Amino acid sequence: MAMSHEDMLKRARQLKRQKTSTPGASPSAPPPRIELHEEASEPDLEALTRRSRARAPLHTADDTELSFWHPQFLHSQHSRKHNYLRHDVNLLRAQDPQTLHENLLADLHRAEASSIMLMDQFNLQSTQKSLDLEQKDRALALSKTETSRLTTEVAKLTTQIKKSDELLADLQNQLKVLEAEKEKWVLKEKDFLHNSELLKDQIGSSLNMGFQLALEQVRVLYPDADLSPADISKTVVDGQLVDIDD
Repeated sequence: MAMSHEDMLKRARQLKRQKTSTPGASPSAPPPRIELHEEASEPDLEALTRRSRARAPLHTADDTELSFWHPQFLHSQHSRKHNYLRHDVNLLRAQDPQTLHENLLADLHRAEASSIMLMDQFNLQSTQKSLDLEQKDRALALSKTETSRLTTEVAKLTTQIKKSDELLADLQNQLKVLEAEKEKWVLKEKDFLHNSELLKDQIGSSLNMGFQLALEQVRVLYPDADLSPADISKTVVDGQLVDIDD
C-alpha cells in the first residue's frame, strides 16, 4: 500500500522536528566531504572521527563523534534513532509485506542497474582517456624525434654557415690584398707610360739632333749640294725621298 499525501507530510514534519531537536547537530551545515582514493589501503580513522559534526553523530566512550565511514560507526543504532520513527511503524504495518518486499527489490534493482551503468560510463571514459593519452604519447614521441632531427640538422647547417663565413672572410682578405696589388700595378703602369712618352721625346730629339749633324757634315763635304728636300720624316723608296705615313 502506497503512502498517502497526508502520511508523507506527517512523516516529513516528524523528521524535521527530530533533526532539529538532535543535540550537537547543525542543520544548516553542509555534509562533510570525504575523499576516497583507490590506492588507499586503510582509511584515516582520525579524519573520519573529526568530520562527523555535520552528520548525525555517534558518540564513543570518550565522547568522540564518528563519521558514517568509520568502521566503528553503528549504522543500525543510528538508523533506529534518526530514520525509524513511531509513525513509520504504523505506516509499514498497514502495508502488504509482499508489496514492501517487491518495492525493496525494485529499489535494489534500480540501484544495481544504475551502478552498472555508471561503471560502464566510467570504464568507457577511462578507456577513451587511455586511448587519448596513448595517442598524445605517440605524438609527443614523434615530436621529440622530429625535434631531435631538426636540432641535428640545424647544428650541421650552423657548422656549414660558420665554415662559409670563415671562407668568405678569407676571400675578402685575399681580395683586399689583390686590390692593393692592383693599385700598385696601376701606379707602375702610369709610371711606365709616362717614362715611355719621355723616352719617345728623347729619342725624337736625339734623331733630330743626329739628322741635323749629318746634314751639316754633308754641307761641309758637298757645299754645292741642295739639301732642302732632305727631312727626317722622309724615307728613300726606289731612289726617291718619300714622306713616311704617321
